[in-house]
Formats: sequence, structure tokens, C-alpha cells
Amino acid sequence: MTSAVKRFFHPVQSCLILSLIVLACGLCSCRSVPVTGRSQFLLTTESYENSLGAESYEEYKKEYPVSKNAEYNAALARCGNAIKAVAGMDDFEWEFTVLDSEIQNAFCLPGGKVAVYSGIMDGMENEAELAFVVGHEIGHAIARHGGERMSRSIIQSVGAVLVSAAFNSETIDAIYGTGTELGVMLPYSRSNESEADIIGLVLMARAGYDPSASYTFWRRFTNNAEGSSKLESILSTHPCDSDRIRAMEENEPMAREEYNKAPTKYGFGKTFTHKK
Repeated sequence: MTSAVKRFFHPVQSCLILSLIVLACGLCSCRSVPVTGRSQFLLTTESYENSLGAESYEEYKKEYPVSKNAEYNAALARCGNAIKAVAGMDDFEWEFTVLDSEIQNAFCLPGGKVAVYSGIMDGMENEAELAFVVGHEIGHAIARHGGERMSRSIIQSVGAVLVSAAFNSETIDAIYGTGTELGVMLPYSRSNESEADIIGLVLMARAGYDPSASYTFWRRFTNNAEGSSKLESILSTHPCDSDRIRAMEENEPMAREEYNKAPTKYGFGKTFTHKK
């Protein structure tokens, strides 16, 4: 075999190997996401993801003090338990904690470890808005988006090794890295956020909270509801706010059907007094 032929087959063989790895992963680790039914592949186990979630949760509670706001704690416990009852994840070891911080965020780690910062609760008007935020974060956990991100990173890293071995070019390595980040990783991240929005809508509705609170809260919370530039949208890990609000409004009738079937209805729930 001539050197020219060898140079040709080296990258081709590497690409074939990568394709076979991806195909094997997809065949061996198939799963359907609850609520949306989307097919996904995972290279990590649920028990491994949950163990990482439990460890990280303890670290967060060490870093931030637990809130002493009785109103916030009671609201999170109430809506958290209502959503937990309809989430269908009985193997999760659920915890709900309000962390005392001005950070305007919330999260649910694998295994049902939910934390809401008091900073975001300060901007909420009622318990239904909290239910949407909690439902969205729980949506990430029951969809195993964390495991999916780890799986994609593994495939991306394997691809980087194969591309580097095949072409031995820093330029091609850089193109591969940028191309997979912009063309694969970030779009997946945005799709995960959109999926969590839909799951959150359904979960809050099944739990008895009015789903229209999702977009009334988001309109008030966001500082960018009019949209963002094309470049910002491409580089963002989240969909632009205007698209998210539009999707919430479009999916609200579907969620309302779930709400109408809920055995217990909280509606918009208790109004927050915002006393710290």
C-alpha cells in the first residue's frame, strides 16, 4: 500500500471507528424521556448520576446557609411535595431546600435534590410561579439531562482523539472543537432547556398549579423578553427568552388539560408577602 493510500485510509478508518462507537452507544443505551417521549442515549448509569447529585448537594448546603424564611420554606415544601407526587420517580431520595442568597436561580440535581435560592423567590408573586421553576428544574433531573451532557462530552472527547490521530493538525483540531461546540453541544443544551420547560409545565399542572403562571412569571423575571441577537442565540446555552415565553404560551392549553384532571387544585396558590 502506497503512503498516499495510507494517508487516505487513516482518517477514513478513524471516522468509521467513531461512527461505530456512536452507533453502539445509541443501540445499547436507549431511553425515552418522561413526559416528552424523546429518545436519548446515555453512557452513565442513573445510580452514578444520583451519587454525584447527592455529593454536590451537600457541597452547596455548606457554601450557602439554609434560609430561615418560614414562608419560603413552607411554600417550597408544599409545592415540592405536590410535584414529587406526580413526577413518577419513587426511587429518588427527594430533598427541598431554600438557600439564603441573592442569586436568582434554582436547580435540581440528579436524584431529586432540589434547591431554590431566596433571591429568585423574592421576585415571585405566588406559589404557582415557584411551582413552575421547581417543575422546570425537576424536569432536568427526570429527563437525566446531566447524564446526557456527560455522555455527549464523552463522545466529543473520543471524536477529538480520533480527529487528532487522523489528521495531526492543530487547525483541524480547533475546527472540530469549535464546530462540535457550536453545532452540537450548545444546540443540545438549548433543546434540554426547552424540554425542561415543557416537562415543568406538565408537572406543575398535574400537581394542581395553574400553568399560566409559567409565562406571567417569566415575562416579569426576564430582562430580555424582546429577544436577542442571532449571535447571542447561537452562543447561548439557553433559548432566547422571547422564544421560551412563546413556547410556554403555545403549550399552556395542553398543560391546562392536565390541570383540569388534577385531583387537588392550588390554582395560583398562596401569595408571597416577600418578608425576609
